[in-house]
Amino acid sequence: MSWALSLPVQTLKDSSARHVLLCLANYAGSNGAGAFPSATTLAQDTGLSERTVRYKLDVLEESGLIKKGNQAIAAVHIDRHDRRPVVYDLQLIRGANPAPRTNRGADDATGCNSQQNGVQPETERGAESAPNTSINHQVTKEQLQQREIDSAVAAQDRSAVESQDDRQRFAMFATWAPNEKALSDQIAIAGLPAEAVPEAAIRAFMGFFVAKPATVDSSAGWCYRLVQWVKRERVKASGQGKTPDCDATSWANDLGDL
Repeated sequence: MSWALSLPVQTLKDSSARHVLLCLANYAGSNGAGAFPSATTLAQDTGLSERTVRYKLDVLEESGLIKKGNQAIAAVHIDRHDRRPVVYDLQLIRGANPAPRTNRGADDATGCNSQQNGVQPETERGAESAPNTSINHQVTKEQLQQREIDSAVAAQDRSAVESQDDRQRFAMFATWAPNEKALSDQIAIAGLPAEAVPEAAIRAFMGFFVAKPATVDSSAGWCYRLVQWVKRERVKASGQGKTPDCDATSWANDLGDL
């Protein structure tokens, strides 16, 4: 939070956005990464509306003071994908104050820079400028090392989350897409051709179950339900000499126990 407090007014003139940034920084790690409070939480912290908070977060992201971080961090703590807030990383370097510069004139043979009220000593010619060790303005070597460690841990967390996705049970949602391997395996087990599940069948399947949020299943389970429906529709259609009706929903009555 001290980093956000030290930002010059010229860097962030929007007082409401600064307030949101201060509160967001309170949830970040020591290196500024991994902050994921919900808009509701930030609204309570700032006294602003959730709509205003979301708008100010966009302002902060456009200004380069924050950016979206590793979303797997939130996934580790919150199972339901539709309730996971966005993970943000604070751009500590972006918000740092610029280091002072020296202006050496062509006739400066003494190593001094003339000022209106006297002579100010310059650094020794050829010497490197001393680094700013303030953690509020510059990422230190220790922080860079910590950031690398956090990235490695986040990668492990992401791997763990991905390995658990197939076992996680969830309700159908509008942006669901079947896992390619799970769907391919179920098609092979059912003895259907590879192109047996058209896009229209997937849309009809999703449309029916989106309206039934009480029905939950794993990723592989949803693929199994989908292939079983397609298989039944194909059998029904072949017996009647018709093309399978991908928009029919009568099949759903037989899936309750699957």
